[in-house]
Amino acid sequence: MTRPPHPSGSRRWQAALIVALFLAAVAGAAFAGWWYARESPPHQGPIVLISVDGLRADRLSAYGAPPGDTPSIDALAADAVVFERAYSHSPLTLPAHASLLAGQLPFEHGVRDDAGFALRADTRPLAELLRNRGFETGAAVSSFVLRRESGLARGFSFFDADLPEAKEAPAPVVERDGALTMDVAERWLRTRRGQRVFLFVQVNDPAADTTVARLVRQLEALDLYDQATIVLTADVGEAGWGVALDEAALRVPLLVKQPGQGAGRRIRTPVQHIDILPTVLDVVRAPIPSGLRGRSLRDLLDGKSPDLPPRPIYAESLAARFRLGGYGAFAVGSGEYRYVRGSGEALLDLEEGTVSSPPPDLPAATELREALDRLLEGREVDPPADIREADEDQYAALGYLDGGAVAAGEPAPIDPDDEASLMAAHREAALLAGQKRYTAAIDRLRAIGRRHPEMTVIHYQLGMLLARTGRLGDATAALREAASLQPDNPLLRVALATVALRGGELDEARAHAGLAVALAERRDARARAVAHETAARVALARKDAQAAQAHAEAAQAEDAAIPMPQFVRGRLLYDEGRYAEALEAFDDANALAMQHERAFEELHWYLGDTLARLDRYEEAEAHFREEVRAFPRRLRSYASLATLYRASNREQGIEEIVSALMEAAPTPEGYATAARLWTILGDRGRADAIRADARTRFRGDPSLALLGR
Repeated sequence: MTRPPHPSGSRRWQAALIVALFLAAVAGAAFAGWWYARESPPHQGPIVLISVDGLRADRLSAYGAPPGDTPSIDALAADAVVFERAYSHSPLTLPAHASLLAGQLPFEHGVRDDAGFALRADTRPLAELLRNRGFETGAAVSSFVLRRESGLARGFSFFDADLPEAKEAPAPVVERDGALTMDVAERWLRTRRGQRVFLFVQVNDPAADTTVARLVRQLEALDLYDQATIVLTADVGEAGWGVALDEAALRVPLLVKQPGQGAGRRIRTPVQHIDILPTVLDVVRAPIPSGLRGRSLRDLLDGKSPDLPPRPIYAESLAARFRLGGYGAFAVGSGEYRYVRGSGEALLDLEEGTVSSPPPDLPAATELREALDRLLEGREVDPPADIREADEDQYAALGYLDGGAVAAGEPAPIDPDDEASLMAAHREAALLAGQKRYTAAIDRLRAIGRRHPEMTVIHYQLGMLLARTGRLGDATAALREAASLQPDNPLLRVALATVALRGGELDEARAHAGLAVALAERRDARARAVAHETAARVALARKDAQAAQAHAEAAQAEDAAIPMPQFVRGRLLYDEGRYAEALEAFDDANALAMQHERAFEELHWYLGDTLARLDRYEEAEAHFREEVRAFPRRLRSYASLATLYRASNREQGIEEIVSALMEAAPTPEGYATAARLWTILGDRGRADAIRADARTRFRGDPSLALLGR
């Protein structure tokens, strides 16, 4: 039989346990206090992140350039830790900034190009994480592509991306001067009450040094410079066509000035933009979200570690895919090499500056190839969203023509040796379109199409540009060529239906819309919604109320943000002359569109015309103007405004709106509409003058027949 323990022995054991637990608690408390003292923020000063568009590292004396060109940046570098080998993840402005601010790679945050993409809804960028820690967050940016719609404003309590009005420039404004951006940033910074501030400033290269000088002066005036953490970097190195994944494009400066430490230290370890978010969070001792690929550089900044283990550095450019329908390019680099995969494969020796294509049989090449395979495994390339009509000229001025409708197709093989010249030619066509020199832009696209007839994107872009100029027959031919290359693409049938509808070819429009609906059944919800919306518009034109209602319901079932059922109900009531009831339906459609920030074609025109018929002219004018703003090439909105102004004897308003019409649509079709307007308004002299000007301006243009005699 087992004997029970002796009472005195049990008491001694319990006493020993209590003493041990007490000592452990004391030791734990002491350790926790030491750890808290070690981990508590050494400062509560401001954090300033400066991004310069297209600033090469080797332009700065901190990276070997002769001193003198950037004295303010040189002075900041003397107070900072200099990272000698820092890298961006894209040679394109928006994807690069998305990675910088979100701490994620492009295939994670979802921004793959400068147009048609925005940060995914579940992304938590740096500003949001810092605001949750009590920081006031503000930003002032200079580039059109970084505006609110990009998603980069998320987390900023203050975000300014306002561009100045165009002043008779040949191309739209896509960037504001860095001095104006700094004016905004300084005003915001001066009004902050505390020190826990995060400011993000993005300027162009020419404004880089003065931006740093002004920020430093402002922080010194507020007695905050010594406590501030300042990070200076660039989105890309050398701005080019957005295709190359070489050192010139991807290597960027990175200077980190901290309060009272690290001045003059240089770090050779390769680092990347996605390291900045965890580093800043670590500096303020904020929790770092799990799952990030970047890592904190705090130990390097504090001098606690001379180096970090190497990690692969990812970069991509899908410019060739979305502009030309090519493959795009993907890369993974190490300290010595970068492996690049696009139309072909290449290995860049980063130390020697040489390129081997195909890559030699080296272990480094094999390792990088396998690393890239792991990163991209299972990653789909989503096509960009459609560009809003009001934004098309700005994107064209940045070298981008919308090709989202066909970008999801099989990539066209492009000889790597031809890719740069093709991108240059395509960019030239886009820039011409941004300047509204449509005939020249069309000629450039046709030249590319003749050389590469297999490029579906080129035929699609050509068709859309021809339609913009009123050359509907030529547009249809180009779009049919695109459809022959991608016969299963419903969005090409949508484009053909839209052109046919515009030309009054209702049977053809119905056939294309029906085929679009059938093809879209095998595609995603976006394609199905667009196909049904187009079919509903065609049915309305054909006075087929039942079909219009059915397609409208189907469109909204696929995309709840599309106010098609409400719009169709309003259209049917409007056609019956029941304007008060129609207005209620159109108001419902407008409320849904506003809720989802959706520009919906023709909605504001019908609201305006309905209100005008109800003698509510001031409200009607506001809606006509909104239609002009959102859809600047929909010409009947200008005509409605001109008629409204004539009814109220506002002659100056008539002249302004007709001039705006010809500026928005400097084509034979636009001039013909302006001439008809003056004729209707009883001024044949002005009408004849516009026709004569058009015949001189557009000599040889096939669509001059639109002018009549």
